[in-house]
Amino acid sequence: MTRLRRIVAPAFTAWALSGAGALQAQTAAAPRAAASPATVAGAPARHILWKVTGAHATVYLLGSVHLLTPDAYPLAPAIERAFAAADRVVLEADLDSLQARAPELVLRGRLPEGQTLRAVLSPETYALLEAKLGAYGLPVAMVEGVKPWLLALMLSQLEYQKVGLRPEYGVDMHYARAAREAGKALGALESADVQLGLFDGLSPADQETFLRSTLERLDSTGVDVRRIADAWKAGDAETLESLVNREIAPYPGLAAALLADRNARWVPQIEAMLRGGEDVLVVVGAGHLVGRGGVVALLRAKGYRVERL
Repeated sequence: MTRLRRIVAPAFTAWALSGAGALQAQTAAAPRAAASPATVAGAPARHILWKVTGAHATVYLLGSVHLLTPDAYPLAPAIERAFAAADRVVLEADLDSLQARAPELVLRGRLPEGQTLRAVLSPETYALLEAKLGAYGLPVAMVEGVKPWLLALMLSQLEYQKVGLRPEYGVDMHYARAAREAGKALGALESADVQLGLFDGLSPADQETFLRSTLERLDSTGVDVRRIADAWKAGDAETLESLVNREIAPYPGLAAALLADRNARWVPQIEAMLRGGEDVLVVVGAGHLVGRGGVVALLRAKGYRVERL
């Protein structure tokens, strides 16, 4: 289990924050090329960043990519201005708490005594797992006691590492560090307990779907997430929405647990910020902000003035 802990700590921090991390990787195959804002004649550069104006405060909503490479920095001036204007920064979760509790995640990710992956997975998914693990030179026996959702996180993290994508370069961690250095208060939309239960709370059927879809896209996972990062850097919200949502419909359980339900829980918290006296930078996975069920659309439906920056 020591090896599991080394893999799970960064994997969980990135994937739990990503909301639709698994689905993003699945839906990124063959997207249209992300257009750089600078290449659109006469169009101002825009970012995955929105300004919400309330009666007493302003909230900046920054869509994050949770795994990036060092060359993503420095970030665009508009994003840095939003950070400078904010009195505090709110992330999806307390990153330090999540990392500290990674061993607890490993315990949650163990199957009950006497159960095995062979028993809980369909023969088709188990055969696919054997084939994919074989490519790594690993026997299935090594992970027989691991729940499907945790195995999906671990395998994805291995692929991210191959292409240099790491959570420590993600936008969330960047602004967590920046907030501490600037003496800004840090907050979170969700507790560590909620984050720890995101995947373990999935039904057995959704856990298998999560693992199977991860296995089916495993060879292209790193490249797919780099495409998401490229769309984010280009400020291409339309492509991001397409990547997140293209194949999400067949997985309603996952979509609800990782995206829609959380978006709905966050909106009242953001409304409370708008009634407060402090300007806030809220940094959440980009998939939570775009689309009809995204936080931006939900706030607009409530009558708030939301401006794309």
